[in-house]
Amino acid sequence: MRGAGGGLLSWSALSLLTVLCGCAYYNAMWSAEQHAKGARQLEASGRVSEARAEWAQAAAKAEGVVTRHPRSRWADDALVLQAEGLARSGACEDAQEPLTRARSTVKDISLRERLDLADAQCTLAGRPGAVPEKLVHVLASSDDARRSRAELLAGQAAAVQLDFASAVDHLNRCRELAALPARAHALLELGRSQEAAATLIAIGDSPVFETERADLLGRLAAVGGPEVASTALDRLLHKTRMPFAEQARLLIADGDRYLALGDPAPAQNRYLRAITVAPAGTSEAGTARARLQQLLVVGARQRGDLAPVITELTLLSREEGGNTAAKNLLDLVTRAATTPETPGARFRVAELARDSLQAPGLAGQLFLDIAAADTASLYAPKALVAALPLLPDRRDSITSVLETRYATSPYTRAFHGEPSVAYGAAEDSLARELGVAVARAGPSMSQRFDAPVPGPRGPTLDGPDLGAVPAGSRTQARPARPTTPRDRPAQPERP
Repeated sequence: MRGAGGGLLSWSALSLLTVLCGCAYYNAMWSAEQHAKGARQLEASGRVSEARAEWAQAAAKAEGVVTRHPRSRWADDALVLQAEGLARSGACEDAQEPLTRARSTVKDISLRERLDLADAQCTLAGRPGAVPEKLVHVLASSDDARRSRAELLAGQAAAVQLDFASAVDHLNRCRELAALPARAHALLELGRSQEAAATLIAIGDSPVFETERADLLGRLAAVGGPEVASTALDRLLHKTRMPFAEQARLLIADGDRYLALGDPAPAQNRYLRAITVAPAGTSEAGTARARLQQLLVVGARQRGDLAPVITELTLLSREEGGNTAAKNLLDLVTRAATTPETPGARFRVAELARDSLQAPGLAGQLFLDIAAADTASLYAPKALVAALPLLPDRRDSITSVLETRYATSPYTRAFHGEPSVAYGAAEDSLARELGVAVARAGPSMSQRFDAPVPGPRGPTLDGPDLGAVPAGSRTQARPARPTTPRDRPAQPERP
């Protein structure tokens, strides 16, 4: 009886151990599946970075099941989940071993489709051209979720290869939220701005896509024009309930695009609307108010127009928490309102008004003041040429002065597109006067120049890239580069 009793006890203990092992196995697999479920939900809402952390947890739990229970009936499920979790968490190097093992043992169709998706996910980064062959079976799957995921990966692979038409086709068939910004970008690459705008609006107010919304609006303005971007933004704001601070930022960016194009009226409208929606005391509200002052600077015609702007910007910069936009603008406006003593410094201030403050009227007047202050200076004809495109209503009078008083000036000759041997020497002379190092060149040779093209040039007297251009001050009417040995001078040093 004792032996029999002992045998009965041993059988009971063995049965209990089996049950406990089964429970442990079940709990580990259940935990792995829960992490995978959470990862899929995060991906569905566009929270990709958080989903990767969940996929990593799922892979770790599944690996434990594979290691401890390699012959269990759920071993294939655990192995596939391990490979899937590693691939979708970004650990593709670690995913290769379980992927290879699973390929040789897994027969179930649904599991093999998940392997194909994991394989395509890792292939996308290094060999996008090989992605379609990985997805052949999944793109025809009867499972909507897996087929939709395959369309996303196929669309992303096509976009990487610049096949944007195919990318749009695949992404149109994808139901995942992540496909929307990808599809909008592909449509913009194809120049289909209206469809891209509709896709942008479909993204809605999800906080996950805050950065994508701002970026897409900027690209939409570049492709379809600022009016298309403004219309899309208005529809987006009307349809959604995104945070007021983000609304204000998008409106300010919209106004900035109009300001950069020299269209102050719609810019002012956007800044005023941003002030209305921005929470009081926030940086967005302060920035919008500073932008309104910038519009006054853009319309300024002389230094006296800057006095009320300086007063208002001073008050804004003293607000609680500080107003960075107001402080930065105040610094520039204060410099533009000051009359320097030296001709070189006055020239730099005029360039600042033209290029940094985007105030053409003010900059043109400052250039004329330079010419009037010392009519015999080398700066005088250069300043007149710089003022010409900024003051189109005074073009005739400025041109008359150039042709009568400075007819032989190398700047006047270059302005008319005539050959000029002295142009380089004049620029070098100005550079030496300003303390800018002049690059040594070979023997002087006759040089011919095309007619100068109006517009800002890379600064040699102001700004961070002093060493990037030949010696001499910046000019609105800079002639074309010569074709003689002076064409490639040594880079000058910073003063």
